[in-house]
Amino acid sequence: MTGTRPGIYWLICWKYLSPLAMLSILISSFVELATEGSGYDAWIKSIGDTERKTWPVWAVLLVLVYFNVPIIDDEERAWFPAEELRDFHGIEPRPVSTTETLLFCTRPDGSEGCCWPGCCDTDDEE
Repeated sequence: MTGTRPGIYWLICWKYLSPLAMLSILISSFVELATEGSGYDAWIKSIGDTERKTWPVWAVLLVLVYFNVPIIDDEERAWFPAEELRDFHGIEPRPVSTTETLLFCTRPDGSEGCCWPGCCDTDDEE
């Protein structure tokens, strides 16, 4: 994006630390949901405190309906002038070092390696 390769700190954060943090948050949320259940704290005026209540049926049904509504249409990929921008700004590809290849599990040609299987084929022509 800026014409320079991000530093090793950012590459490690994006490849390992951020997904690990998101996965731990997701797992802990599921554990909390399984142990405590789903509900909300309602204010009880007569006793001056909150009480844990379960969600009403209509709210659960509304959530199920919203899960089935697509937010973003699955559209065809738009054309982007990547090659023209590289030529215009004079951006040359930087050779990837052996350390980066091993650390980020990529192949020497820049394609995905064993840590991130190429399960999603793209139509990019680079």
